[in-house]
Amino acid sequence: MNQNIPTSPGPDRILSVSYDATLLATRQLLLEARGYAVVSALGFMSAADYCRTGTCQLVILGHSIPAEDKEELARIFRAHTSRRPILSLELPGEERIDADYHASVFEPEEFLAAVEVSLKPPQEGKEADAI
Repeated sequence: MNQNIPTSPGPDRILSVSYDATLLATRQLLLEARGYAVVSALGFMSAADYCRTGTCQLVILGHSIPAEDKEELARIFRAHTSRRPILSLELPGEERIDADYHASVFEPEEFLAAVEVSLKPPQEGKEADAI
C-alpha cells in the first residue's frame, strides 16, 4: 500500500479508501494495471489527511467503510478541492451517501468501468449519480 502522500496532482490520480487492506491492495493493483496513479488510504485518518490535500482527480470510497465515515470523508474532500467526483462502492441494499457516483461492483471489469465513467465529465442533462 502506498503510504507516501504525494502533494501534486497527477493525471487521473485516484485516492482509493478502504477499511480492508486486502480489498485496498487489490483495487490498487487493478487501477495501476490500467495506468492510473493511485494513492491508497487504509482507514479514516489516512484518508482524511489525503482528502485535505485535494490533489486527486477521483475519490473511491470502498464498501467496507461505514456510511457515516463515507459522508464525513466526502465532506472533507469537497471542502478542500474544486468539485471532483466521488465514487461510492456499495453492497446491495446499503445506505447511499451523497456521492457523485454509486456502484455495486463485484467483478474487476465492472469496477474499472465504474472508475472510467466517474472520471469523465458528466454530460449536460444526464444524471450522473448511478452506474
